[in-house]
Parts: sequence; C-alpha cells; structure tokens
Amino acid sequence: MHTALRVIKMTEEELFKKAATFLQENYGVSLHIPIKRNNRLRSTLGRFVLSSNSQPLRIELAGNTLDYGTEDAIIGILKHECIHYVFHMKGESGSDGHPSFEAELKKHDAPSTKTSKIGKYYIFTCNACGKKSETRLKRLKRFPHKYRTGCCSSKLTVIGERIYDGME
Repeated sequence: MHTALRVIKMTEEELFKKAATFLQENYGVSLHIPIKRNNRLRSTLGRFVLSSNSQPLRIELAGNTLDYGTEDAIIGILKHECIHYVFHMKGESGSDGHPSFEAELKKHDAPSTKTSKIGKYYIFTCNACGKKSETRLKRLKRFPHKYRTGCCSSKLTVIGERIYDGME
C-alpha cells in the first residue's frame, strides 16, 4: 500500500513529444493528432479516438492515469495507444487481443488492455461472509448503505483505500 504519492506532472506537450518520438523511431510514422487529458474516462486508462468517418482525432489519457500513474506506467499506456494509431494508419487490424497487436505491445513493453490498475480504489468487506473486495466507485464510500456485495448480496463495510500506480 502506498502512503505517499509520487506526483508526476506530464503536460500534453511532453506526452505528444514522447509519442511522436516513439512513433518515428519505431515505425517511421509521424504523429498528426493531439494527446489530450480526459478526466471523464473511468473504465479505461487511455484511448485512441476516431471520427465517425474513421479519421484519427486524438489520443486521450485518463486523468487518473496522469494523476496516479508512475512515469513508466503512463508511457506504457501512451505506447499502447500509439500502437493503435500505427495499425490504423497502416490499415491493419489493431484491435485489443489481436495476435499481431498483442505482439507489438509485448515488443515495446506496453501493457495489454485491462492488465494495469491505476487510481484510488475503495476496499470493503461483505458483512455476511467477510470477503474483501475493491471498487473505484466513490459513491460506495459515501453511501455504503445503498450497495450490496456481489458474493452474498449482503450489506458491506468500507475498510480503507488503496492507490495503485500501474506498477503492481
């Protein structure tokens, strides 16, 4: 459990430079879209955004990623999104889980989807069986009486918080 946060502030400009360098050095591809912070992303750490006619618009990193992640974790997620960009620019299938996409992630030490945890999680126990679980849902901490556990459909007790930085 972390007691102190290592605050790493990376600006959108710094993220863009790192992404552009990564793409140029590894793929010979120029970056023509911005890198943006998106504080509304909750279920994903980052995303590559396309327009309705499949034109690249931007790469977004979640506010939680930038607030709580280590520099290595942030760069790993940025690489992941850049690899989506490369596959799109080359007209190849760059879907999460596709063997060639996953091979590129591995080659560049970038995380696969749903393999990194970053942000503040609330730890709770089931009042019936004692099982510990965690969630990112802030409302659960403020209103635990409005929720039931998945294991026993029982009331729960919030017992703490944990901050993950992507390096667990």
